[in-house]
Amino acid sequence: MLKKEEDFIENLNTVKRINTSFVIASATIKTARNGKDYLEFSLTDKTGEIIARMFPNRDAHDIFENINQKSIYAVTGNVDEFPRNSQNFSIKIDSFQALDEGEYHLDDFIRTSGKDQEELIDEITSTIKGMENVYFKTLLKAFFCDPEFSQEFSTAPSAKIHHHNYQGGLLEHTVEVLQICKTACQIFPQLDQDLLYTGAILHDVGKLKAYDYDLISIDISSEGKMLDHLFISADMVKEKINSLDMDMPENLQTLLLHMVLSHHGEVRNGWGSPVDPKTPEAVALHHADNLDAKVKGLIQKLKG
Repeated sequence: MLKKEEDFIENLNTVKRINTSFVIASATIKTARNGKDYLEFSLTDKTGEIIARMFPNRDAHDIFENINQKSIYAVTGNVDEFPRNSQNFSIKIDSFQALDEGEYHLDDFIRTSGKDQEELIDEITSTIKGMENVYFKTLLKAFFCDPEFSQEFSTAPSAKIHHHNYQGGLLEHTVEVLQICKTACQIFPQLDQDLLYTGAILHDVGKLKAYDYDLISIDISSEGKMLDHLFISADMVKEKINSLDMDMPENLQTLLLHMVLSHHGEVRNGWGSPVDPKTPEAVALHHADNLDAKVKGLIQKLKG
């Protein structure tokens, strides 16, 4: 049974009754002000994510125990807007039931980038080809001339929740950050172009290990929870540098690794950077990354 167009999450922008299918991406038990337990869900389909709540007449814990998270369910309930005229929509669930294979079309739930992956990869490879710095060029080719790496990089998500949280999101986010950095180099020709572009392309490479994902769900991996993608990214870059058949100068290694570790901005922000951005290229990368993440995150929120 195909989902109707009006039942996709991106189109749930009016108060109405629904009977359709979603992935239960996550479920938790919460307690209302009156002391009664209720269930809160994150529901997804290929167009986005929406919060749903269920206020059952029976024990919420009994219902919770029987939920198979990351599975597809038929959901009956109402789309509500609160506060009124806020465009903040959620679902109040009356009932839900697990669906068997054959009762849904998987393509309705696979969230993917809407951009052409070949064009995005071409943006990266053409940028590498045009570099003059032999060390950065060789490093990037060591990553992207590996078909297995390129395939994984092209399909990985960039986040679990906030932005580009779908298959192909990492590649899309990386190229958008790269494009912002190219504009920055036009405005500020003093920037080391090859250094900045290399940092842009590799700043989130650790997300390949920081997330576990399948066709319908994304989770932070055990390694991602313990180490965070900034450290994993820097570690992957350092490991690749050490594997090269040439000695990259220590100052270039330090400048590049600094950019990767500081791209979430000043330490006091609490966004995960262990060190403040201290070079013009590191500052440019931080703001390019933040601009793309924040704008894309809001676009997804308004759309979903």
